[in-house]
Amino acid sequence: MKLLKFIPILLIPFLLTGCWDEIQIEEYAYVSVIGIDKGTDDKISVTFQIINPQIGTATSIEANEPPSDILTFLSPDLVSARDLSSISIARRLTFSHTNAIVVSEEFAKTDRFFPLLEATQRDVDMRREFSIIICKEKAYEFIRNNKPPFDTRTSKYYDFLTSKWKETGLVPLSTLHKVSQKTLDDTGLLLMAYATTKKEDVKTNFDSEGDFIAGQIDKTDDNPIQMIGAGVLKKGKMIGVLTGDETRLSLMLRPHVVTNNMLATFPDPLAEDFKISAKVSKRSNKIDIKITDDYPIIDVTVPIILSITAIPSQIDYVENMENQKTLINYLEKRLEEKTMKLVKKTQKEFEGEPFFWSYVARQKFWLYEDFKNYNWMEKYKNAKITIKYDVKIEDFGKHRIDLKI
Repeated sequence: MKLLKFIPILLIPFLLTGCWDEIQIEEYAYVSVIGIDKGTDDKISVTFQIINPQIGTATSIEANEPPSDILTFLSPDLVSARDLSSISIARRLTFSHTNAIVVSEEFAKTDRFFPLLEATQRDVDMRREFSIIICKEKAYEFIRNNKPPFDTRTSKYYDFLTSKWKETGLVPLSTLHKVSQKTLDDTGLLLMAYATTKKEDVKTNFDSEGDFIAGQIDKTDDNPIQMIGAGVLKKGKMIGVLTGDETRLSLMLRPHVVTNNMLATFPDPLAEDFKISAKVSKRSNKIDIKITDDYPIIDVTVPIILSITAIPSQIDYVENMENQKTLINYLEKRLEEKTMKLVKKTQKEFEGEPFFWSYVARQKFWLYEDFKNYNWMEKYKNAKITIKYDVKIEDFGKHRIDLKI
């Protein structure tokens, strides 16, 4: 009995062994953004933006310090770069709060891009939910030039950005998990957010608010960043760029709703000098795919619901049913023409589809091996595709009422 009383005391040292590797919070340095550029030989140029934990807290008034520290150096890979940072950073770097990886277009077009991303998933600190952004210039230039005026903490800035992407559809959501899943699946194209801090090839003749890629908008601002459009990846390598409008259409063609309540403008069919604004929402698409030995036959119906927000021409589309019918027919034809132009571009230029139609097509096969042997990406180049839009106007918002006295 006396021996039993001493057993709990003997077990206490074993319970305390879990604290041998504990690290205090103040010993960590949190990397919010990682930049990747092509380096020399087999190295990569890595940029870390490390947030200052005192900025944005109650003690920030007393701290006369910059909101973040940015360092760039050569390294064989990201994990090695984290260890090399000890040459100048006293704290232990962690990727547990990383919100974005920024990759230069130059590096994204190499065969090393995807293997590098895929390898980062093996690190226990690396989350799969952070965004991946392709920038036109060097990634270290993009990170250093990006100075958001209202968000001193870069982690919050990139969180807010991804929320806006969901609303507008002009930029695709591209996380590490999606990149890995779609690339390894190897049945279609992947879209990544496209950005720059350099204004080049400014576009003055544009069709709509999304008819741009990053850098083409004539914007005056203390923060030069522009994010619009998408980098197109095939087999883990960047092969082209889509405009904001093309990106939005690509997302709208997917089997399930990705973005909703988007604000869009389009020419007024009865007054060419004016544009009509509307909120666009949609339901799931109807996608019918027939498999033949030579090519698939794809018929897609896209249901669109409009809530008109502005009619500057003041033409009566509310009570005049003939005008309303003209508006609906015009929009359906316009969307179908723009979408088919995009589809032809993906078939001829990219030789693959970013619409996730492969997920529908694989349901036509009994075995996944049969689907893989069908070689969907190759067959898509010659696919017979029909796109139809079903536009309905839900309401016209607030409008003037003429009172007759």
